[in-house]
Amino acid sequence: MKKIFLSAIAASFCLLTACSDDPEPSTEEKCEGGLNEDCLVGTWNLNGIESTIDKSKIVDFGVAPSTLVFTDDGKFEFTTTTSPNSDMAGRGCAGEKTYGEWSIEGASLKIIVKMARCQEPDAGTYTTTPTINATDLNFNKLVFHSNDISDAFIKPNATEHYIRAAD
Repeated sequence: MKKIFLSAIAASFCLLTACSDDPEPSTEEKCEGGLNEDCLVGTWNLNGIESTIDKSKIVDFGVAPSTLVFTDDGKFEFTTTTSPNSDMAGRGCAGEKTYGEWSIEGASLKIIVKMARCQEPDAGTYTTTPTINATDLNFNKLVFHSNDISDAFIKPNATEHYIRAAD
């Protein structure tokens, strides 16, 4: 009788816990289809601004990356680098935060800035067609660091290429 009772408790416990759950998909599995919420949500580091032409670093933030956090409720938080190599950081924007909302529309990522002190004067909505995988998020254009580049030739050929932060 004791064995039957203990077996029933063990079976009930297993049903209420992870015994019946499927394992959480890996980040690689979440990103197999390209841009989607499961792949995008998380923390991303921007180590510098890259050229879209040859992938070289135009501005290197060194060990002080900007950070971008996408949450599963459609919100984001961007923190500007503290690197002395960033013009924005040098103008008093080091560590400043930008907040807003995001959504995915087909292959495009729409970023709506709601509160920002250090963004372009007309900052509001950005739409980009990023490339994304388990470790990289490339906006293929400037979004948050457009104030870091003033050269008229370089600016349209620059991109923010983020690396997923370790969990």
